[in-house]
Amino acid sequence: MPPVKNHSDHPIIGISALVAGLFLFSLQDVVIKYFSSEYSVLQIVIIRGLVAVAMVGLAVFCLLGPRGFVIRQPAMIISKGLLAFLSYLTYYMAIASLPLADVVAITFSAPIIVTVMSALLLKEHVGPRRWLAVVFGFIGVLLIIGPAGKIANVAVSFAAIAALTYALSSVIARFLGPDDKPLTVTFYFSAAHLLGGVIVSLLVAALGGEPGSEHPSLAFLLRPWSTENSIDLGIMAALGINAALGFYFLNKAYLSAPASKVAPFEYTYILWAALFGYLFWSEVPASNVVIGILLLVCSNLYILNREIINKRRQRKLQQAKVEQLAVP
Repeated sequence: MPPVKNHSDHPIIGISALVAGLFLFSLQDVVIKYFSSEYSVLQIVIIRGLVAVAMVGLAVFCLLGPRGFVIRQPAMIISKGLLAFLSYLTYYMAIASLPLADVVAITFSAPIIVTVMSALLLKEHVGPRRWLAVVFGFIGVLLIIGPAGKIANVAVSFAAIAALTYALSSVIARFLGPDDKPLTVTFYFSAAHLLGGVIVSLLVAALGGEPGSEHPSLAFLLRPWSTENSIDLGIMAALGINAALGFYFLNKAYLSAPASKVAPFEYTYILWAALFGYLFWSEVPASNVVIGILLLVCSNLYILNREIINKRRQRKLQQAKVEQLAVP
């Protein structure tokens, strides 16, 4: 989720907004998984994207005026948006074949991948305890995809790509300055999602052909568009409203309280996925999946805790330097 700097400290509001936003995205997952056997994921993404761009664009114009569309880091923001689009696309392809809770759990390895990338690409210091947490996190992922034979399912690869691309977009977010307003950034993220959907749709159209009895995830990508059911098309459009509201709640969450108090509740997403998977598709997580999820969650929370401790130490050191310079 986007790291937004703020000075507010209203944890109840922040946590409530976060849980509400994740609940909305969980409902979206249910609808998309339900549509995965009849429609193209690109059709859903583009229809949803058109509505989301229109809604957010109208909000930017009404609240910020024409100047609200000005951004200072367009290449960085669009790149992050396209990576996020690829993450969501492969995530949706994965849930067409795998249980919701399994896919959500695999994609929650993204914070661990961010830690690895921070050390290898950004040359940030990662201590031995955080490296140990990374190892346990990946063991958790292996348990989730392991003994049941799911490792041979191509959908696991799509879930892993979703985690990797989300991690890359999170790393890029560290280079975004505080100058651009969150609503403006959300508009361009939505536009990037729509652009990504159009590009991939053109590529799929160039390939041509009905996937037939291909893998469910691939069929979800390659299936031709269908416009026969107006009710379903209306639901797809409603997903745009759902997405806009979901992003609003997530932004509200991180603007209302420090990330250290809000971020741990992101794991309610796994609970919603497990609950909805059971209610709608009778999906019951296996024991190895439950153990893997627990390992993954504990690893992520430990990494988050160490990052908070390190940031506090850095602030204290900076404050001490300032105080020394202030002494005559």
